[in-house]
Parts: sequence; C-alpha cells; structure tokens
Amino acid sequence: MPKNYFERKAKKLKELGDQGLLYKAQNPVSRDPNITKQYRQDMIKRIWKQYGKGNPVFAKKLIKRITSDMQPDHVWELQLGGPDTVKNLKFLDTFTNWHIGVKQIRPQIRDLPTGTKIKIKIDMGG
Repeated sequence: MPKNYFERKAKKLKELGDQGLLYKAQNPVSRDPNITKQYRQDMIKRIWKQYGKGNPVFAKKLIKRITSDMQPDHVWELQLGGPDTVKNLKFLDTFTNWHIGVKQIRPQIRDLPTGTKIKIKIDMGG
C-alpha cells in the first residue's frame, strides 16, 4: 500500500471526524454504481484529450493504471455517512481502497448502532 495514498485518505477521514461529520451509516449503504462508472469514463476522456495525440503511449499507460490498478474511492467513506457524488471521488490504488474500507473501518463499526458518531485515530506505527 503506497504510504502517501493511505496518509491522504486517513488525514481526510480524521479531519471529517474531528468536525463531527462521521457516523455509522445505515447498512447496506445506498450507492449508484453509475456515479463511479461515469467518473472513470470522464477521467479516460480527459487523459485522451490531454495526451492522446501528443503522447498516445503515455495516455494508454495512464488509462491502464486507472482501469487495472486503481478504483474510484469515496474519500468520505459511504459507510461513514459520506455522499455518493463525483465530488467525493478520487482515484486510489485498489489495495489501499479495499484495505481501509473493508479491513480497517468496516470491522470496527460493524456492531455499532446506526448513527453512532465516529472519530478517527491515526497510528502510523514505527
């Protein structure tokens, strides 16, 4: 997991928690898969527009990266009350996205009542 990706996500969640905005959302969380699909398609179009003619090899490399190695990530996790909107999306490597959401946050909030306020504590270890 790239450390800078983790730090960016963790710091944003901590900031939201410090503002009192994080809470355990009703599960299952409502989401529209077309929002993330459109976000990815828009990024591909932007890459082609910026690099397609001048450097198609680089454009293909970037597109491969966002279609194979990365996912549109809800920066403010949906399970923590985040909005399912394009403004809440940012590409994140697949492992980090999965690890933070599924392996770190979900198990810690699983048994909490819906609506419970959440605070994020960051321990970067060594």
